[in-house]
Amino acid sequence: MGNEQWARADGNARITQVAGDHITYAAGAGPAPRALLGLPDAPPALVGRDGPAKELVGLLAEGGPPVVVVAGLAGVGKSALAVSTAHRAVELGWFGDRVFFLSLRGYAPDGGVSGPQAVQEMLRHLGIRDTDMPESPDGRVALYRARLAAFAQAGQRVLIVADDAGAVGQVRDLVPAADAHRLLVTSRHRLVAPGFAGRVLPLDELAEGPAAELLADAVLRAWPDDPRPAREPEALAGIARRCGRLPLALAVAGAVLAGDPGLSAGELARRLAEARSRLEALTFDEGGVPVGVRAAFDLSYARLPADQARVFRLLTVNPGPDCRTEYAGLLTGEGEEVRPKLAALVRASLLTEQPVGSGRWRMHDLLRLYALERGEECAEEDGREEATDAFLANLVLSTGVAQELLGVNSPGSSGPGLPSVAQALDWLDTERPLLVAAVGFAADTCRVDTAVELADFLAPYLQLYGHTQEHLLMARHVLAAVRTTGRPDGLAVAVCDLGSALCQAQDSEATERLTEALALFREASDREGEGRALNLLGTSYRVARRFEDARQAHQQALDIYRELGNLHAEAAVLVALASDLQHLGQLEEAIAMHRRSLALLRELGDRHREVIVLDALGEALSAAGRREEGVAVWEEALAIVRELGYRTRLAWLLSGIAATLLSTGSSHGVRARLEEALIVFTGEGDRHGEGVVMINLGVMHQVEGDWKQALEAHERACALLDSAGDQAGRAAAVRALAGTLGGLRRFAEAAEGFERAAAGFAAVGDAEREAKCRQEAAGMREAARRPRRWWHRFTR
Repeated sequence: MGNEQWARADGNARITQVAGDHITYAAGAGPAPRALLGLPDAPPALVGRDGPAKELVGLLAEGGPPVVVVAGLAGVGKSALAVSTAHRAVELGWFGDRVFFLSLRGYAPDGGVSGPQAVQEMLRHLGIRDTDMPESPDGRVALYRARLAAFAQAGQRVLIVADDAGAVGQVRDLVPAADAHRLLVTSRHRLVAPGFAGRVLPLDELAEGPAAELLADAVLRAWPDDPRPAREPEALAGIARRCGRLPLALAVAGAVLAGDPGLSAGELARRLAEARSRLEALTFDEGGVPVGVRAAFDLSYARLPADQARVFRLLTVNPGPDCRTEYAGLLTGEGEEVRPKLAALVRASLLTEQPVGSGRWRMHDLLRLYALERGEECAEEDGREEATDAFLANLVLSTGVAQELLGVNSPGSSGPGLPSVAQALDWLDTERPLLVAAVGFAADTCRVDTAVELADFLAPYLQLYGHTQEHLLMARHVLAAVRTTGRPDGLAVAVCDLGSALCQAQDSEATERLTEALALFREASDREGEGRALNLLGTSYRVARRFEDARQAHQQALDIYRELGNLHAEAAVLVALASDLQHLGQLEEAIAMHRRSLALLRELGDRHREVIVLDALGEALSAAGRREEGVAVWEEALAIVRELGYRTRLAWLLSGIAATLLSTGSSHGVRARLEEALIVFTGEGDRHGEGVVMINLGVMHQVEGDWKQALEAHERACALLDSAGDQAGRAAAVRALAGTLGGLRRFAEAAEGFERAAAGFAAVGDAEREAKCRQEAAGMREAARRPRRWWHRFTR
């Protein structure tokens, strides 16, 4: 039997038993008043947080975890979500008036509220006077837990909102012992530690729509009749994007607009477009105290240990949208040992791994600008220039190896220990945004030779695999950099490279640039360059439908390459010349020339360009009425493409084969090909490709007699090609839709559709299809005047 313990209280003194001990406090003036419902006001609007709010409410319900940590980047809206959700829990009657709020100021320069201070503050909220507090921190913790246990025994739940915690130590002793109670913590850190079992709820930036809505709401709360949100929705959306959809940045931008009613949203969007001054523009002077994103980030940055801060700064050397662990190790010189530091930055909400486990690390756009500022300040001590050179050299080497493996300009390398073609292509596809950005970065930092070398390795892949806009962006960067060197030889090549990218983009500027390049090559007596410029110039003429000019330019290029004995270039010119002849109606000559090009490429082992020639040959055979031969050739190309893993060209080949089969009036085997192509185009985000497939799907439904499905497919094709900005494709889709309307006996609508298609073809200079559409429109008008059985099938 244990020892008996006795105590007596006089007057207003109280006795509390904690862990078996009796503690007696001196008489006071009675219980202190409790801080009932000590919550700040809920935010006026919690925009774009329906999902996290619903999840958080579920976690606060009975059966949820005792501790929830809402974690995220400074300014992402953690406190707003926590306070709003706490108010919602009160409305639901879950905690009565037992809801308490603590501001821990965990990132304040003075260190904020300590763990013992937080417990003491909670005891005050619970009605304990300072004169009644136990002297020791352990005693105060024991009393705090006893009071919560008493609530639990009485069937009363308690919610504690601990806002802005900077470390587990600030909240560890606040963890309620009873499962009924909840501790809701907000922190920039994902608070995890041994013995601290908190459920982490990460909070990300807003989606685009809610971000713009929050910005508009900030303006309209100040000026309810402000016309700018309704008048300039696109500018507001642009501001939201420049703010990285971060609620704090949006609030500052809203305050800037509200504080200057004469400032247009478009003008603020232009100010924010300049990356270097964006953080400064997102600062609001509040009574002489700057409030903004930079100040918020300063507090997080100040908490970083020196080694993590260095990693944080050096990550911005990588110009891509994310950074592989391997590159982070290269930049910092830490190799594989860098991952724990990257993980620490994730816990501090200064970095994310997307997706988790991928080894790819991403920084918020505004945070990246901040890290870049700090990186430039500490460039010398970090070894930033040396890290930049090593990083770019690695990219050049890796890209050169990938090109060699692909065999773009020579038979591909293969052998034990070497990556496969598919692996090389996958690496290029994955790192393409980084590689293109690295060319611009090298050019902007006066590393012109590095920019040119990397672009040389990258350009054939971008060109052959259809990444036209990135090729164009890269070529413009290189040309701008080369012009600064004043070297005429490099200038001719750079101008020609830009002309090549423009030509692929079917931009009318291509002819001007290629004519300039041709003059520069001739001035330098560079026959190789002259041949290349002529070949590309011929292609630009063909795009402009100047077919005879194209043939002459290509013939001159062919003569030069044969003179130089350059078989690879000769094969490339032959296929271009064959296309000219096809457009000039000389189909058999075009087919023969395609076959000569194909033979050369097979001799050279260039599988990539072999696919291009097989595709062109199949088209020529089909145009000559030899459709079965054409399909057989395309099937050859299909097999090579599947082997290479070139998904986009695979989709185009599948669509072309399907269209040819449909032109014979057969839908056999068409559906599977089109569905596979549609999956590829959708996955790649290629709206132009999707639109073309939808045209062919509509034709397939026509052949099968399902006009309703055909109508849906062709309407979808019009929308896709319109959004893709493809005028010729849009005209083809409108023509297909008109044909379907005719099949549905909606002749007046069909006639109008054919006229719109004719106008579209006229705008792109396709007189042949324009004339055909005018004839079809006339036929539909005639059908509308003389009702009769009318069947019209569109054949592309």
